[in-house]
Order: sequence, then C-alpha cells, then structure tokens
Amino acid sequence: MTWPSTEPARQVERGQRMPTLIERIACKLAHLHAGRVYRQFLRAVDNTPHEQARALRRALRVIDGSDFARRYQLTPDTAAADLRRMVPLCGYEALRPYIERVWAGEVRALFRARSPILMFVTSSGTTAKAKLIPVTREFVRDYRRGWNVFGLKMLTDHAAAVLRPILQVTSRYDGRRSPVGIPCGAITGLLAKMQKRIVRRFYVGPPEVANIPDALARYYTLMRLGIARDVSFAITANPATLIQMARTAAQESEELIRDVADGSLSRRLVPDKALRDRLAAGLKPDRSRAAELERLRAAYDTLRPRDYWKLSFLACWTGGSLEHYLDTLRSWYGDIPIRDIGLLASEGRVTIPFEDGVPAGALDVTAAFFEFIPIECCDQEQPQTLLASELETGQDYAVVLTNTAGLVRYRLDDVVRVHGWLGKAPVLEFLYRAGRVASVAGEKLTEHHCAAAVRNVCQAFKLPELDFVLAPCWGDPPYYRLSCEVKLSAAQVEALDRELGVQNEEYASRRASMRLGAVQLRLLPPGSLAAMDNKMMKARGAVAEQYKRVYLLTKPGDDDGILTTMRHAPRQNAGAFQSAVPARGGA
Repeated sequence: MTWPSTEPARQVERGQRMPTLIERIACKLAHLHAGRVYRQFLRAVDNTPHEQARALRRALRVIDGSDFARRYQLTPDTAAADLRRMVPLCGYEALRPYIERVWAGEVRALFRARSPILMFVTSSGTTAKAKLIPVTREFVRDYRRGWNVFGLKMLTDHAAAVLRPILQVTSRYDGRRSPVGIPCGAITGLLAKMQKRIVRRFYVGPPEVANIPDALARYYTLMRLGIARDVSFAITANPATLIQMARTAAQESEELIRDVADGSLSRRLVPDKALRDRLAAGLKPDRSRAAELERLRAAYDTLRPRDYWKLSFLACWTGGSLEHYLDTLRSWYGDIPIRDIGLLASEGRVTIPFEDGVPAGALDVTAAFFEFIPIECCDQEQPQTLLASELETGQDYAVVLTNTAGLVRYRLDDVVRVHGWLGKAPVLEFLYRAGRVASVAGEKLTEHHCAAAVRNVCQAFKLPELDFVLAPCWGDPPYYRLSCEVKLSAAQVEALDRELGVQNEEYASRRASMRLGAVQLRLLPPGSLAAMDNKMMKARGAVAEQYKRVYLLTKPGDDDGILTTMRHAPRQNAGAFQSAVPARGGA
C-alpha cells in the first residue's frame, strides 16, 4: 500500500519488530502442516463422492450405539441412500430432547457411551429459545481443519501479513455451564484457547479479553492492545463488529491516547482490577505513538484504522444481507481486500472461500455429509434432497447436514446458490435464511432482496448506508413498512419501492396488479434499532460477534411488536450495528 504524499506523515513501521528465530522456525513448521492439510483438501474436492461417504461414516461413528442411533437403526456402515430412507429431515426441535439429555449428563442419548463433550455452542439462530450444539473432539477437528485450509490460502495470498500481529475477535466459551459442569458459549473462544502457543503470540488480545462482559469495553480493550502494534489484518465473523470496534476507538479516542501515553488500560471501561492487570501486563508508556495518534485525529477529525495501521486485508462475512456493511467497513479500514470467511454456523462449516471480494466458497466436503433441498421444495415437510454432485450451476438450495456434533439430516436452512465447481465440489454463495421470507400476496420477498434494494437506493442517492427494518403490514391492499432512523424523501422511498420490484419480479407483479401497496416510511427515534438488536441478542442467547442484523421481519405486525416498545429509546453506544460513516474522509 502506498500512502499519498499529501497526507500527514505516518510512522507505518511503528510497533513492528523482527520475528525471532524460534518464531520463524515455528511458522515454517505450521506452514508445512497447513500446506499438507490444504493439499489434502484439494485432493478431497476432486473426489467429492468418496469424501462425502467418509464424512458420513465419521458422523455415524460418533453416535454409534446412542439412543438416537438405535431408534433409527443406524450404524457406521449405513449408506447415504439408506440414511435418507430411514431418518426424516429434522430441525433443532426434533433433536432438542436428545440434546437436553446430553446437557443433563446423559451422553448416551445422542453419542457413544462416555464420549467427552468439550462444550455446548450457543447458536445465534432465529428461534426464540437458544439452541445448544454439542461439541465433540471429532467436531473440533473438523472445524479446525476447515480453518487451516482457509487460513493457509488466505495468508498465501497475502504474504505481507505473515508473522505480524492479528486482530481477532472471540467470545467466551464458558459464559455458563451445564448442570454437570460442561462449558457453554462461543466456539471461537474454545478454538482460541486451543490454538498453538506460537500462533497465539501474534494475537493482539489474549483469550482473557473475552471475559470482559461489556461488548464495548471488550472492543475498546482490543483496540487499545493493538493500536500501538503493527496489525496486519483483522478477522471476525460479523463486519458490524469491526465497524463498532473502529467507532469505539474513535469515540473513546481521548482516553485511548492517554492510555497509550501512560502504558495503561482504562479503569473506567475495565473495572475488574485483576483482569485489567493481566491484560495490561505487557503495555509500556509510548508517548511518541500517542503524539502520532493526536496528529492523525487532528488531521482527520477522528481516528480510523486506515490511518494508524498498515493493514493487508480484512476477513469477515460479506455475503447475503451483510454485504450492506461493506462500504462503511471500507470507510473505516480503507479500500483493502476483504476475504469472506465462508458459510460458517454454530452447527459447522459449509464453505471455504479462496478469493478476495467473492462471498462464494467451495463446499467443505470433509466437514460433514451434505444434502440439499431445491428452493422450490423448501416448504415441503419431507422434500427429496440432492447430493453435492447432483446440484446445478445457477440454482438455489437449502443446506442439510449430518456431522460429528450429533446432528443427523439437520435442516440448517441456509439458502445457497451454486456459482460453479472446484474439482467436483460445488462453489456456493450464501443468500439468506430459508425462514426469512415474507409473503402477504405471494411475492416471497427475502432478506437478500431487501438488503440489495436498500443498498442500490443508497448508492443512487449518494446516501450513507442505511440501517433499517422492513416488515409487511396488513391493509387494503397490504404493503411493506420501512422503519429507520433517517428521514428519507418521498422520492427515495418511491425509488426503494421500485428497486424491490427489480430485485423480485413477483413483488413488481403484485405492485402492478395493485395486490400490494407502496412502501411506507416510519421514522424511529435514534437508538431504536440498536435497542432492538440488543433485545433480540439477549432473547436468543447470541453474542454480538455472531449476531446477524434482522433486516426483514416476516409476519405482519412484527415490527410493531419489536419496535414500538422502543419509540422513546435513548441514543446509546450499544448500537453495535448502526452504520454511520466516520467524519471526514469517509468512503
């Protein structure tokens, strides 16, 4: 990256250090190991049917002899065709009784006798009651293997990031415990704890950062620990998290710069002295860096990562409705490559992307046994499924998986589109959740349609990215209501109505035949959408790093139930998903 000479001088080498010999050797060994995993994966996609059969056997071995396996007469040798005949497709609720018995200590309900359960992942899905996904050793191996393949290709493509600090956001894996003491939380926390020590040395924040209960304090701490270092890239699932981290550093810039000068960590934001002392143990006063940050803040009226770090790339979700955040993300971090981390759920990994700026990735044929429901059959209770080798380019499907977390013929219901093939594995792009579809007049409007329409209108009118919720409303005729915190003109709302028709032909048809009315605008007080996010995160047991903003509510009146209780919500910093653009110089 070349810095324009007209900008204030930057000391981009600030915080850099030469890697030690031990670090170089360890990095080489890790690279060789990851390289073997990567080459194995490339061989696997060339032989997808064989690898899928192996993945099915691994999944069935994990549950061999369990009550669930006996009920359906499953053995490790059960073939894919027999599995599809013997076991019905199911959602989480069908498995909940088995998983709750495992939660209570009855491992044999769903797994082999005496199988160790490392933790339960709290899912951020759309059900009102949180889902708990059991994590076995086999599941961790599958999960880590996918990350190794992804990480090696990512760092091979961005060699300048190797052996430099990494800003990674994780959450606690042990926020609570089951009745028999098994941790419950986010799998990212467990993976960080299990990471090789030599790799952990390059993380800006130690695993203990996840123990800070307040999300904004956690973001501040990560930015404080990283701002004086030569951060090479930032990685987390949700792009909104990266935006909020940058915004937090800018909003708290006075205290942040003082902390850098003094070698301290904010007592106000991290009041737990023991935790604060552990996190600040390696910090030293750095008055020259503090002065440099002061100069940057004065020059740009704000602090932005694009100015104080020499980043090689970012890694986060970019597909589906989350594409809505990318312009704001670049306004904070700069016009640098962004690598999608893949379709990755609490229930397991589905895809591995191999290119920057492309939300599609190859099916991770080694992670699970996959089936796919053609999108036109999704409403059926027990539709016929297709195998990976039977998919067609350009078509949309909902994902079903059987994996080593004890999930058998589980309807993940993420909808993907086939963009091509890597070897014999389909290359898939996540579009939306199958259940996130609104249809009051047969229009079948998806969250993907809504996010794309709003994004195109914002670009056409040169507006900052708009935070919003769209919901159907009963009327004569029924219509959709756009709730947001920005006053839009009548022309802009009309443009959105037209653009929804561009994205969805059925919407255009219903509008033309007057079966749907025009979009109406409802202006919300500042902070309403942030309060909605926090309420929904709490209700679902989700963490901010996993939570995906709900842009489309599917039932008429849902927006009244969620938003009208917040009509007088105060503006609050908890709005991790507000999309205001930074002052001066924003993209």
